[in-house]
Amino acid sequence: MMLTESVWLSTLSAAERSELTATDGELLATPDVLVVGGGIVGLATAYFLTELGARVQVIEAGSLAGGATGASAGGIWPNEQGPSHPPAYQPLAFLGRDLWGRLAVRPEFDFDWRVNGFLNLNAERFAPSADAFAAQTQDAGFSLKPVDADQIARLEPQLTRGFREGLHYPSEAHLHPIKASLSLARAARRAGCRIRTETRAIGVETSANRIIAVNTTAGRIEPRHVVATTGWTMDWLGTSSPLPSGGEGLGVRGPSAKLLRPVSGQMIATDPQPPLLKCSIGGRVLVIQLKSGEIVVGASVREDSSLEPDPAVTAEFIAATCEIVPALRDIPFRRVWCGVRPATPDSLPILDRSPTADNLWLNCGHFRNGLLLAPACGKLLAEWLVKGEPSADASGLALYRFAT
Repeated sequence: MMLTESVWLSTLSAAERSELTATDGELLATPDVLVVGGGIVGLATAYFLTELGARVQVIEAGSLAGGATGASAGGIWPNEQGPSHPPAYQPLAFLGRDLWGRLAVRPEFDFDWRVNGFLNLNAERFAPSADAFAAQTQDAGFSLKPVDADQIARLEPQLTRGFREGLHYPSEAHLHPIKASLSLARAARRAGCRIRTETRAIGVETSANRIIAVNTTAGRIEPRHVVATTGWTMDWLGTSSPLPSGGEGLGVRGPSAKLLRPVSGQMIATDPQPPLLKCSIGGRVLVIQLKSGEIVVGASVREDSSLEPDPAVTAEFIAATCEIVPALRDIPFRRVWCGVRPATPDSLPILDRSPTADNLWLNCGHFRNGLLLAPACGKLLAEWLVKGEPSADASGLALYRFAT
C-alpha cells in the first residue's frame, strides 16, 4: 500500500515538522494587517509586509503549507509556461523568479534552491516544430532553445532515445515548497510577525464599507487591513466577500461567473534514488528528481476538490514515466498524494483591493503558479498597502478584469 503523505513532508527534519504547527502565543488584538492563510502566498505577503515595517498577524486554519503549497511540484518555471498565459503573466513571473533567486542567497533562507533547467519533450506543446516554437517564444522575451536528439541525450543520458527534438529552458529552477514556506515564516517572525496555526477565520464585522473585526476560533481581531490568501472559498467573509457565487455585483456572466474554483492534482514519488536526472522533464507526465533523490511524477488536473488519489491515474503516471526513463522500470513508487489548487478563469491570480470593503485586500487564485508568483504578488501587495502603490504594474490582475 502506498503512503499518502506528500514527499515534501518525508524530507523534513523533526524540528522542521514541529515548526509547521508552531503558534506564537496570543493573537495581536489590533495588528496593522491580518493575513488570513498560511500557505506560501500568505507567508510571502506577511514577510514583505514586515520588511516594510507593518505589524502583522497571520492565521492559518491548519498547519503552515498544509494545502496546495505542500502538495505542489516545487517548480519555478516562468519561461516554460510563458506562451500559454495572458500578457500580465510575464513580468509577474520574471519578478517572482528573480525574488526567489535573491532570497536563496540569504543565509537565513534554506529551501533546496536549484537552477536545474527544464527539458520539454512533449511535441504537442511545441507544434509545429521545436525550432519554430522557440523562435516565436524567444521573440516574446522568454528564454529557451531547441534541442535535437543528440543534445537531449547529452543533457539527460538516462532518457529513452525515442525523442527527436525538444525545448531546453536552462534558467528554470526548483525549490522545496515547505522549506520555502518555513524560511519565509522564520524571517517574518524575526521581524515581529505573529503566526498562529490551527486558527480559523469564522466571520467578520463590518461598518461603513469597512471590516472592523475578524472573528476567529482563537478570538476577535481588530486589524487596520485584512489580506485574504485563502483557497477557492472565502465563506468566512460572508456578505463582505468580493467573490460571491455566480459573480453577482461584478456583472460577471458566462464561463467567468465562478471566479475561483477548486482543481485537484495528483502526484507520486519513489524513495530516494541515485542520481538519474538533472532537469525537470516534461513529457506525457512531469518527472523531477529532488535534491534528496526522490523521483516525483505528476500532476493531473481534475475539476473538483477531491484529495482522494485515483489508482488509474497512478498507473498511468508509472507507465508514462517508465517509457521516458527506462531505469525506473524496477523502482517502486511508494507515495501518492493530492492537492487542490484555487483557479481563476484565466489561470492568473487576483491581486486587488476589494470593492466590498476598502481595507480588504485579495491575493488569491494562483492555480499552478502559487510558488512562482508568491514572492512577486506578496511584494507588490505589501507595497500597495503600505506605500500606496506597487513598484510594478499589477492592473492585469485586477478583479474587474472578469466583469462584462
